[in-house]
Amino acid sequence: MRNQPEYNILLVEDDPGHAALIDRAFETHANCRLTITATLQQARSLIASTSPDLIITDVKLPDGHGTELLNPGPGCPTIVMTGYSDEKVALNAMKSGAADYIVKTQETMSSLPRTASRVMREWRLVIDQKLARERQQRLTAILEATPDLICIANLDGFVTYINQSGRKLLGIGKEENISRIRLADFHSPADGQKILNEGIPRAIQEGMWTDETTFLSLTGEKVLTSQVLISHRNNCGEIEFFSTIARDIRHLRAAEERVEYLAYYDTLTGLPNRNELTKRLDMEVARVRRNQNFGALLFIDLDNFKYINDSMGHPAGDLVLQEMAQRLQAHLRGDDTVARLGGDEFIVILSGLSPDAREAVSHARDIANKIRDTIAMECRIHDSELHVTASIGISMITSEDYSGHDLLRFGDTAMYQAKREGRNRLEFFSESMSSDVTRQLELENQLRRALKKNQFRLYYQPVVNRAMEVIGAEALIRWEHPELGVVAPAEFLEVLETSGQIVEVGSWVIETALKQMTLWVEQGLLGSDFLICINISPRQFRDKQFAKNIQSQLERINVPTRNIIMEVTEHNIIHNIDDAIQRMQELINRGISFSLDDFGTGYSSLAHLKNLPVSHIKIDRSFVEDICNDTGDQAMVASILALSKHLGLEVVAEGVEGPEQFELLKKFNCEYYQGFYFSEPLSDRNMTVPRGRYRR
Repeated sequence: MRNQPEYNILLVEDDPGHAALIDRAFETHANCRLTITATLQQARSLIASTSPDLIITDVKLPDGHGTELLNPGPGCPTIVMTGYSDEKVALNAMKSGAADYIVKTQETMSSLPRTASRVMREWRLVIDQKLARERQQRLTAILEATPDLICIANLDGFVTYINQSGRKLLGIGKEENISRIRLADFHSPADGQKILNEGIPRAIQEGMWTDETTFLSLTGEKVLTSQVLISHRNNCGEIEFFSTIARDIRHLRAAEERVEYLAYYDTLTGLPNRNELTKRLDMEVARVRRNQNFGALLFIDLDNFKYINDSMGHPAGDLVLQEMAQRLQAHLRGDDTVARLGGDEFIVILSGLSPDAREAVSHARDIANKIRDTIAMECRIHDSELHVTASIGISMITSEDYSGHDLLRFGDTAMYQAKREGRNRLEFFSESMSSDVTRQLELENQLRRALKKNQFRLYYQPVVNRAMEVIGAEALIRWEHPELGVVAPAEFLEVLETSGQIVEVGSWVIETALKQMTLWVEQGLLGSDFLICINISPRQFRDKQFAKNIQSQLERINVPTRNIIMEVTEHNIIHNIDDAIQRMQELINRGISFSLDDFGTGYSSLAHLKNLPVSHIKIDRSFVEDICNDTGDQAMVASILALSKHLGLEVVAEGVEGPEQFELLKKFNCEYYQGFYFSEPLSDRNMTVPRGRYRR
């Protein structure tokens, strides 16, 4: 037998006889524990300390009226007892919140336990209903605040409840009657059939069904959702209603698609990336083997692209890449692919060129040349005209047993050969190129070790005046190879440049030359006006930290900046004249001078010379070499000297190999000279030894 709950009942009665009668009446109710008090004050104290389940109070008490216990409510039902003459008081008590009242007679007081039980049952029912309403209100608040569609439908499929998010998703007005709406009306025909044939039977059988479905709102919008359909049963196991929860997953699907896109496409250009390229290349290899119809892979690398990033910034470089991607796409045929491999490297897969090998090669060459010409067209970025070129390596896709990875490697090798041959050209892959690339990579590794193992040395080639007096020297790097001996810079400078090592090696050259200059001056071996000329490579000059690094070295090395001449070639500055001038001016403000090396070999030297902050120029050795026999060279040298004098520039003629050249250059009023006629490059120790032929 279930234990009955025990009730604490507070009786407030000042009449001992009435209190005793009521107490005897409750003695037969074991689940009721009666506490008796005679005053209003004691009642209030007991209510605060014991929290009774029921209060039975007489209206008239020695220290007040029992109805005062009703205001504020004690939190439990109250039965008020009155005499015959106090019925009006009792009625007012009921209006104030009393649960019931009795007119005190022996019979009514004896039957108080039954009255108390009824009052407490009714009170509990009211409380339960209140709690149920509160729970329902909280649940409704939660459902209304939920961002997902939540809907309840009867067995006929008509909606009995739908939350605000569901109304918004389906386009149903806030005040619109939903009693004649079926949720199935908002599904696409295919999804509606799926719910009918699969969803409802599964929910009935298993209690729940879930899948992705598409809702069609009243506004015509398609909403992809993750939907759950649930069947709800009563205690008898019969289905009473269905509920469904649908979450809008369009943003999730878009994010998944974005992740998928990022995995296979380049975000900057929108072209396939390496992952997608690998997949398409493997498909093309399989197609060629299946159809015996040749294809080709074009490995495209923009020439000197780093200079654009260094001089104009990466945002400008990104615009160039986007422009080049659009130009490449313009040359695509139906089944062709253009992809961005990374950096400034693009890959084009030409599909189905021809079943004839020669025709396929010819088609690949024609398309590659058109692409090269298209890339070379003027490119305007931020009001600047850029002239971009590309080197292209071509690897034919044949039925031979080569993988996509092999073809990329072959194309890369051929592209590298195109760069070695002068850039802005195309080369087909041949087996002999592989060994060249292998040697190139080995040379790069050896050069890295050379810097770490201190194998580089500086030699100095004197610069003399008309009187053959040494007024300065050009610092020239040599590589003292442990096996090959002294290696000339022509054998390794290009590798340093293309691999990027030139920045670190160039910094070493500057620091070593400045320290040597300081040592010579401190030892009194050279005059205080002796000039040290230091070559600056293109990549080194365009490095964003170039000027800052030079200034940092000057702070560490105590050498007068008036003794320093930085030699740059026109190729260093032609891509962005304004930026080059700014970089040069930063160091000129510190006292360093600049010389334009190999002058006369660039197509725009004369046009830009008047704007460049240079104090010296060097006539290229190609004009000096045959100056005694070639009247054109004589005219060019004479023009350069005349122009330089007009602009107030000092001129050095390099490559002077014999007395005839020297005498002719003097006749043209050249002031300074450099070449083997005066001296070969010397080590730092030999540089300070007087040589008689310098001072004839």
